[in-house]
Amino acid sequence: MDTEAPRTRTDKAYTDADGGRWCEVYLDTYRLPSGAETVRHRVRVGGGRTGVVVLARRGDDILLVRQWRPTVGRWAWELPRGFGETDPVSDALRELVEETGLVGSAAVALAYLDVDSGLLESEVAVVEVSVQGDAPLRPGTLDDGEIAAARWWSPHDLAEAIRAGELRDGFTLAALGAAAAARG
Repeated sequence: MDTEAPRTRTDKAYTDADGGRWCEVYLDTYRLPSGAETVRHRVRVGGGRTGVVVLARRGDDILLVRQWRPTVGRWAWELPRGFGETDPVSDALRELVEETGLVGSAAVALAYLDVDSGLLESEVAVVEVSVQGDAPLRPGTLDDGEIAAARWWSPHDLAEAIRAGELRDGFTLAALGAAAAARG
């Protein structure tokens, strides 16, 4: 049975000051299988390019960054992430440097996710990056104040933070799950 709800109309509700380079909001009208019409919001970020979530590994440890998330009104520990600009592997390596000062290697795209299929149009690539040695973390290397801290988390510490509700960012949890599935 075909359950696809065809879009019957699209209206652009918002475009950022950069002409949609970072964010556009659309109102899409759909005809549902029942015949009724409904309107839904759709957000396109980064010009519709594939975003990236960086799964930086040093041995078994995973790197998380801490930053203020005004949408939820709290500080959040999460994997580094950002808008796509070129390709997911290059974007992941760039984001890692921008957010932590670390240079990664052996980057590989593990999965592509629709992190919020009810709102966000753009997919996100989960890219695993190896970080060697004990290079010092330098959060917020662009001096934009975005990243307040960065630290390495053991698998045990990650599991404890998830159980305690301290690690709850959807991008991070989805990326960790995709990485676990990719590793078998």
